[in-house]
Amino acid sequence: MRGEGEKAFCAGGDVKSMYHAIKEKGPTIGIGLRGEPSADFFRDEYEMNYLLANSPIPQISFWDGIVMGGGVGVSIFGKVRIATEKTLFAMPETAIGLFPDVGSSGWLPHIPRGLGTYIALTGCKLKAADLLYSGIATHYLSSSQYPDLEAALSKLSVDRSQALPAIHEILDHLKPTTDATSSGTLPIVADAIERCFHNKSNVESIITALQNETGNEEEWAAHTLKTLERMSPSSLKLTLEQLNRGRHLSLRQCLEMEYRLSQGCMRENDFAEGVRALLVDRDNKPVWNPSQFSEISDSKISSYFASLGGHDLTLPEVEGVWRWNK
Repeated sequence: MRGEGEKAFCAGGDVKSMYHAIKEKGPTIGIGLRGEPSADFFRDEYEMNYLLANSPIPQISFWDGIVMGGGVGVSIFGKVRIATEKTLFAMPETAIGLFPDVGSSGWLPHIPRGLGTYIALTGCKLKAADLLYSGIATHYLSSSQYPDLEAALSKLSVDRSQALPAIHEILDHLKPTTDATSSGTLPIVADAIERCFHNKSNVESIITALQNETGNEEEWAAHTLKTLERMSPSSLKLTLEQLNRGRHLSLRQCLEMEYRLSQGCMRENDFAEGVRALLVDRDNKPVWNPSQFSEISDSKISSYFASLGGHDLTLPEVEGVWRWNK
């Protein structure tokens, strides 16, 4: 799987269309009703994510360019995820009043030392070295090597059960002609990320931990605090709860949970406001409501997780149950 063109693998779904669909909120918005565009969009996307994750056909994702949001969802579940010197990866949803979806609660919590929580809350942009360090990418190749990879794969003639080992053997023999794997930033601040983001039950404790950082990581902590200040407070609290719950769920359960969250975001203010500020008017000045963590109750966050009754997303049990692999 690769992107069309030279700039991006896939920069995400058409959230602007959702903005226009929910701008005039009515009684059918945010309840999961079939035929409502803001419900069908997420239902169709999550069903596709689930099918891809549990497909018996080995998937190779060649991340040659921008990989964000929905682009992550169509590619992260493959057992082979290749970064190049052009890869730019992010889950930037908290900046638009949403949450890292497309099954992200099934893999982000399993990235160790709080790295997944850090990536989810801050929307930080990752290049090849950090993707390999975190286990999000499994391999590295130069962008120019795609034709060589494609040619080698086209010659494969093995049973499906032997396809994945054969693919790994091909990748082991392809030597990158560029090196973008030695300039990562995550290893430098990994200890600080663990102190500030690992096993935290609320966003306020993350903020306090960042404020208490001193020494070499003080500048990083100050920058991270400024980043979090730009995000929707509701999205930050929702995302942390999503990850803490998702850690104990199957991918099927994660996607079903995320569908409820998506509809909760359609009901509330921040998603429409975030898309307006960043993608429609482009003034980069979202007015979040609520604007303070203290104004967001635990019961309010819990309401996002509430059943939609007969409108819930219900995915089938499958034999080939997907598990996150580094």
